[in-house]
Formats: sequence, C-alpha cells, structure tokens
Amino acid sequence: MVILAAIWGSSFLFARISVSEFGAIPLSAVRSLIAALTLVPIMLWAGQWKPFISNLKHFVVLGLISTALPFTLITISTQFSTAGFASILNSLTPILSAGIAWVWLKEYLSVPAVMGIGLSFIGVLVMITDTQSISSEVILLPVLAGLGAAFFYGLTGNYSRKFVPHVPPIAQSAGCQVFAALFLIPPAIFLWPEHSISTQGWTNAVILGLMCTSLAFIFYFYLLENIGVARTVILTYMIPVFGMFWGYLFLSETITLKMSSGAVLILAGIALTTGLIKRRKQPAYEN
Repeated sequence: MVILAAIWGSSFLFARISVSEFGAIPLSAVRSLIAALTLVPIMLWAGQWKPFISNLKHFVVLGLISTALPFTLITISTQFSTAGFASILNSLTPILSAGIAWVWLKEYLSVPAVMGIGLSFIGVLVMITDTQSISSEVILLPVLAGLGAAFFYGLTGNYSRKFVPHVPPIAQSAGCQVFAALFLIPPAIFLWPEHSISTQGWTNAVILGLMCTSLAFIFYFYLLENIGVARTVILTYMIPVFGMFWGYLFLSETITLKMSSGAVLILAGIALTTGLIKRRKQPAYEN
C-alpha cells in the first residue's frame, strides 16, 4: 500500500515536469497508449479476453470517464499549480463518489458523511485562497480541473459497481486504457507540439505510462482482492502526503500553511464520509 501511494503520488510530479513539453492532451494520450500496450498482453496472458470483448460498450464509457478526461484534467491542474496542491484535490475522490452514489444510486448518506462532505468543501475553499501554490492568472482553473478529475474518478467507481461489478480487474484496466487512448490520440495528433521533445520528457512520459498507470493498477487491484475496499481507501490519505513530499524534494515546491490546512480538513472530511473514524472505534475482535 505504501509503495502504491508513493507511485501514485509521484504521478503528479511527473505530469508537472512533462506537461510543459507535451501539452495536457498529448501527454495524457502517450500515458494511456503506453499503459494500453502494457496491459493488453497481460490481459491475454491472464486469459481475460472474453470478458474484455463482452463488455466493450462499458469500456467505451469507462475509457472516457476513468482515464481520458481525468488524466487530462489532472495534467492541466499540475500545469498551473504545484504537484502537492493537485494531489490534495485529487484526494476528494471518495467524497465526490459518495455524493454521486447518493444522487444517482440513491444510496444513504449518514449524518457524519454529510458533515465530512461539508468539511472537505471548507478545505477546498481554504486552498483556493493559496495563491502561492497557483501559477495561473485564473485562480479557479487548476482547482476546477482537479475537482473535475476527482469527480470523474468518483463517477467511475459508481459506474463500475453498477454495470461491470464482476469483470476481472485486468480486463477492466486494459479496456479503460485502450479506449482512453483511442479517445485521446486524434486530438493529441492535432495538438502535438511543433518543437522536439527532450529525452527527459519522453522518460517521464514512459514512467507515467508504465509505473504510474500499468503497475499502479496491478498493485491497486491486488490490494482490493487481498485486503478489501474498506482498507484500500486508506490510500486516499497517503497519496497527497507523497504528492507534497515529491514536489518538495524534487521541485523545491513550498508546502504552505493554507495548503496543509486545506489538506487536513479534506482528509478529516474523507475519514467521516468513508466511515473510517467509526470503524477505528470498533474493537479489532468480537466474541
């Protein structure tokens, strides 16, 4: 779990470094294409071709909402803010997922969950005032992009639970990346930069595709299978910590008081919304 949090936390760093050379959509396209070319052979080796073929219509949707749109939005967010700032916004995924489940799937929201959503919203408001972490003249641009990515990730979880709950994870991951690449490649060709991309830029893009996408998905589904969803959600709290740490270590990004305060409020809200605080109060063993 720590390794996966470190990997996903680093994705904001690599995106921030590379986006200036590629642009948001071309970088996202390269990332998805590399992940697709990696995951499809793994899917074939695992014998998951049939569920892949039988769920193509759902993978078309998931490719758009789980990868193409959020990858692009995260890259835009990192382009105009620090890596740590963008990673904190992305940690709102469980909050938005709960809200979507309440509106779309009519799932019950407890009073602590509602309080958690409100607390996280206050955290976002605190972060919006942190102009030191935002480089865009339009302050809301990186914030809305980060929130948009978290929204689509939350939508992805609910869509998967409703329409493809029994599809093997490797087939689902491969399907998402294949169709995300198909969505992104045409506009990426049109928006491809005229200047040549450095070796370092390509290296960062390959790391994003291989490590931060393909390997990360394999680790993620391994955790889901072995420790369950309830414990895997702890990743949400660890990823922004690594996002801020990598940004501070490699890019000398400042971890501001407002960013830290917003992160604390958001993570506390997530703990309330996901029921982590309540679960931790329960005894470890019951007779």
